[in-house]
Amino acid sequence: MRRLTPLAVLLLTACGEKPPAPGNELPTEGTTSRIQGSLTVRTHYADRPDWRERYPSVYVLLGDGSRFRQALDDQGTARFQDPALVGAQDITVVEEQKGGAMMVYTLLAMDDPEPELPFGPGPVSEETVRTKQATLSGNVTGATGTGPVSTLVVGEGFHGQAPWNSPPPGTFSFEVWGSEPGRVSLFASESTPDESRVLRVGMKRDIAVGGGQPVTGQEVVLDHAVDQTLGVTVEGLAPHGTRANAWLLYSEGSRELFSTYAQGTPPLSLPAIARTAPFDTTRMNVGVGAGDEDDLPLGSTSTQVRVGETPPVNIKLLAPLNLASPALGTRTSPGTAPRGSLVFRWSADPTARFVKLAFMPLSGSTSRPLYWNVLAPASVTTFTPFPLPAEAAPQSTLEAGLYAMEAQSLDYGEGAGVPDYIYNSVNPDPLREQRKTEVQGYVMLQ
Repeated sequence: MRRLTPLAVLLLTACGEKPPAPGNELPTEGTTSRIQGSLTVRTHYADRPDWRERYPSVYVLLGDGSRFRQALDDQGTARFQDPALVGAQDITVVEEQKGGAMMVYTLLAMDDPEPELPFGPGPVSEETVRTKQATLSGNVTGATGTGPVSTLVVGEGFHGQAPWNSPPPGTFSFEVWGSEPGRVSLFASESTPDESRVLRVGMKRDIAVGGGQPVTGQEVVLDHAVDQTLGVTVEGLAPHGTRANAWLLYSEGSRELFSTYAQGTPPLSLPAIARTAPFDTTRMNVGVGAGDEDDLPLGSTSTQVRVGETPPVNIKLLAPLNLASPALGTRTSPGTAPRGSLVFRWSADPTARFVKLAFMPLSGSTSRPLYWNVLAPASVTTFTPFPLPAEAAPQSTLEAGLYAMEAQSLDYGEGAGVPDYIYNSVNPDPLREQRKTEVQGYVMLQ
């Protein structure tokens, strides 16, 4: 699956059909909006002392900005007080970057009087100082001799791995690095000669390391053959045909141990290991994907869930996101849309929590390219880009030219609305449960 651009877009979520976190609900008929004459928008620009140099101008707009607009103060905050501010608001952050690019982030139907948006460069990261905690050495037993054997350390804050097939065969010796002493596990695996499939695995837990001292005589037994199966059924595959890709990921904490794969017509059988010690508490995630992002008009769909104790696993895919406007094409044969009346229209699976759009210029005459990103509850189905106020944006409108567009619908199975999405924007968790669709293509604004 290909990406249109390495541009990373951090966007905030709003609620969909599922119950959002307290304080981030959209008002329903007969309820009172939380925004009553006052709105304070906080960002993370001021987390960096040099943010004014990096971003010559950052404005917050409400609606189209014709009435309510403010530059961020030195704390990265914009405050609005007006009796007319009642009910959910569309909030737009207009960011002028030092190189001239304009980044626009629009969040639709936000009913939070004090939203904290995850925009800005973030604080200067303090690099964790890691020191040598130990040299682990020993041997791996139980290998069939079919293919290479690897050994690695497992433990939050620790890292270390033996080269494939360390000489002599069946032995390992490598350094373990971490910020402080602690206890780790040793994981080992044997793979096929081409390293495409894991054959056997083993793990030894609870090994004390610290002070750079050698820890010798360790033995890891490859006592779990990948000879079991985990059945997977799939709902919602039909729009993408009859075939799907599936994967089973074993992990400890945030560390991936190994994966197995299967593809074909569901139901599918994923290679697995017996759920016995020491792997009885190892986390298992199952994912299924189908289609491709640039397969127009349906794009791709994928779902990843945590496996419980009762197989088989049933995966429910989101229905495709339907992007009705603008019409997308390929890069060599893009769709077309009128520049003066561009409208984004879409419809999403009602169980999706939110929709994300990214509109990115690939050609044009200006030295100030304007990128526009939109996030909306799945219940919202349209957005019209508007002229930006001159004081907020030297480039106020999308110019004619070729644009790439990405459109996603998402559902975080264990999500908690806005606070959850902010946290995961700053601290991504690739193992989290989620359902996602994505379609991407190109359009020529005329």
